[in-house]
Amino acid sequence: MIRLIVTSKTYKQASIARDDVNRVDPLNKYLSRQSRIRLDAELIRDAGLLVSDLLTTKIGGPSVYPPQPDGVYTFTQVNSSWPTSTGEDRYRRGMYTFFKRSAPHPLLSTFDTPTFNTTCTRRDRSNTPLQSLTIANDTAFFEMAQMLGKRISDSPGTWEERLQYAFQICFARNSTDSESTRIKSYFDSQKPVFIQDQKSRTTIVGQNDDDSPISSDQAAWVMVARVLINLDEFITRQ
Repeated sequence: MIRLIVTSKTYKQASIARDDVNRVDPLNKYLSRQSRIRLDAELIRDAGLLVSDLLTTKIGGPSVYPPQPDGVYTFTQVNSSWPTSTGEDRYRRGMYTFFKRSAPHPLLSTFDTPTFNTTCTRRDRSNTPLQSLTIANDTAFFEMAQMLGKRISDSPGTWEERLQYAFQICFARNSTDSESTRIKSYFDSQKPVFIQDQKSRTTIVGQNDDDSPISSDQAAWVMVARVLINLDEFITRQ
């Protein structure tokens, strides 16, 4: 039944509002268009892992402990430990993240995951500045941006072709002329900073697998990757 629903023409419609549809079905009672909703907390992390090529697709097994900020348990009744997972467990899907009711993983709380104290039949969805700050600054999302940036910079082709590759990965579409212009301007503004500062390049990119020198282009692409995964479109089902 689920397969039938998600492969139907109705489900695959865009959420873009149209005047002709709005006149007949302004509240979308008849499913004249798709509903535009933000992804659930677990899926937001999964999306970041997928585009960065880090996602572990293993099915089943015990809960895992992905990275979380220090000090989460400082203000809880019991000072628990969080043994951060390594290897493939570090990048497993969000549904496998260990859930501690007295102090849930911050990403889950920030993006409205239920508390598990009572039965939840429908999740709330909020829109707060903390959500954007989490994706921009959380260490796990920074690691995803690093790997996405490397994936983009390692792809063949011209700068424009790499940008289109990035948009296809993240949004399943090509960038508009306006988007290309703005991102090129941002890329060009970041590159001179990294040309002058080797330490900053290493901090942003990390080490290359083959220990080759880190280029300013690589670092600039990581910065672009941070922008892309922090866009509303990245965490929203269109």
